[in-house]
Amino acid sequence: MKRRQFIQHMTHSLGWLSAGLLTAGCSPNEVRQSIQVGRNLSEGRLDKAITSQIPVSGVPEIDRLVRDQLQELVSFLARKWGDEKTASPQEFVKYSDDFETRAIVNFETRLVRVESLNEDRAVLQKAIITTLLTPDRPDQVDLLSDQPIRGSGQPFLYPLVRDHQGQIVQFEWRATQYAQHLANNQRQTLRQRGQPDRFFVEFALSAQLDRQQQTKFADSVRRHSRTYNIRPDLIYAIMEAESSFNPYAMSHIPAYGLMQIVPTTAGRDAHELIYKRPGTPTRDYLFVPDNNIRMGVGYLSILDTRYLVRVNNPLSREYCVIAGYNTGSGNVLRAFDNDRSRAFEQINRMQPQQVYQHLVRHLPFAETRRYMQKVTEFQRKYI
Repeated sequence: MKRRQFIQHMTHSLGWLSAGLLTAGCSPNEVRQSIQVGRNLSEGRLDKAITSQIPVSGVPEIDRLVRDQLQELVSFLARKWGDEKTASPQEFVKYSDDFETRAIVNFETRLVRVESLNEDRAVLQKAIITTLLTPDRPDQVDLLSDQPIRGSGQPFLYPLVRDHQGQIVQFEWRATQYAQHLANNQRQTLRQRGQPDRFFVEFALSAQLDRQQQTKFADSVRRHSRTYNIRPDLIYAIMEAESSFNPYAMSHIPAYGLMQIVPTTAGRDAHELIYKRPGTPTRDYLFVPDNNIRMGVGYLSILDTRYLVRVNNPLSREYCVIAGYNTGSGNVLRAFDNDRSRAFEQINRMQPQQVYQHLVRHLPFAETRRYMQKVTEFQRKYI
């Protein structure tokens, strides 16, 4: 949400600067150290994060380093794996074992792929078990490093994976049994010129993922829907469009969690609404599903009752709110007129379907035009 505006926000540009201060040929340990710098900054420990990192030549130099050093971070993975795969809103991506193994859980295609650069089946089997048992505790899982997963608890993939016997994978003994089966019977090898060999397995998530995740988050949606007077079908549709119900969703902006909250834009607005004081939510706070849903629904309410309240027709306003969640209310109004008052007047002269069609045709970014169509289509599933 407010993605375009946020890219210009220097605080998180500095976060990426710190996380990206890598050089060619760096070791996994150096990668971990650089990522910790970024985490220090994102959690507000500015002194630790950037004391020795920021050049003295001013903002343009910082901007250049953000671009150059972020590319170095991506290049590390490209050199190691031959691609640039990192976590995204729809994909959980976790590296382990000195970046020698990784798990990719795609909530959109509903496919899990566990890969290893090591030919040893035991290494792949261990990575599969880790993936199946990754806890539903994002604060214990660092997606930006190869650090081992801390703690235990209900797997975040429960109940979305069934093993070769058709049983839901929940406990370690069944995860181990299934991992052995996959490593021994379904391991594949990918060989490409100029890239390291990869040894991998794939298995599917439940075909009923949307409904199962809806049930999983239903209590939170119901509570916050009542508090902020936002319909559940809209909340679920936004959630599906933003993250495909991936609780570990993270974008490069960065935005976090099920409803992809950007801490310093929508996060700040929602924080003030919820806690009645200024503040910026942390990454760990936003990775807690109930917190994330509360903030997302709170921000929908802000769009509905504050930024776009002058749209008279409730359905027309809802269409504007959907677009505003993705691109910001200012861009929504500019799709009608550069003058805010005239924009509201034009919207109020239109029927809701005319407002929808106008947004789909005239919103400034193709991403938001597609977003409008996806959310309104998804809503029908949850009514």
